[in-house]
Amino acid sequence: MHVNNQKGVFMTKNNPRMIFFDYGQTLLHEETFDARLAYEAFIPYLYPKKNVDIEKILKLSSDLHQDVWRLAFANSVEVSFAAQFSYLLDMCDLSCDLPLLECEKLYWFSACPAEVLPGLQETLTELDRRGIRTAVISNISYSSAAMQARIDNHLDHKLEFIVTSSETVLRKPEKWIFLRALQKSGLRPEECWHVGDDIYCDVGGALAAGIHPVWYDSGHSCFYEREAAEITDEMRPQMDIIHHFSELLDLLD
Repeated sequence: MHVNNQKGVFMTKNNPRMIFFDYGQTLLHEETFDARLAYEAFIPYLYPKKNVDIEKILKLSSDLHQDVWRLAFANSVEVSFAAQFSYLLDMCDLSCDLPLLECEKLYWFSACPAEVLPGLQETLTELDRRGIRTAVISNISYSSAAMQARIDNHLDHKLEFIVTSSETVLRKPEKWIFLRALQKSGLRPEECWHVGDDIYCDVGGALAAGIHPVWYDSGHSCFYEREAAEITDEMRPQMDIIHHFSELLDLLD
């Protein structure tokens, strides 16, 4: 059992049988995103060539994303990369001769460099040694297959599964994405922890689903907007906070 006595609050919890990790700014740090680099990488695969106009594609993509953010994300709804990319190609009278998964990977990996967060690889290796299962729950427009490829490029660790909002329609903090992860795990909420960097989505969502939240407060910047949120007095006794992944192991008995 773990006891947390910060601010005089005592709380007990069991070690988890499984830890769910957020992806962005938790497993991998992604600081910048350059859509121009992404679309330029597609030039060899788009046809007819006379219709390839990067400036037009960029303008349409930017305008579409702004409305998706305003209308969908504000209501915790995910619009998949596949849907957005198909729409942009249709609007520009273009076709792409790459399979969809390769399109996802080319776009994402070209636009957005990533690096592993400090101490993560060692922590995952130790969790494996202790028999604690690991998986990912992520708000993201890309498929779980694309995310698996992304993670495999940076980490030497076998995650049991990945659940993305692109495949559950609703984003964290809504319950449905957590319910899907629990269903895949075969575990009860109280047997799991969720580690993430976003107070609103990760901490608030996990608490609502009955999963113990661990807020990863790394101090890293983030290129996308997030809901403003703070740790409340009510939330604090129900969660843990780490600043480095080595501290996650310290929370275990």
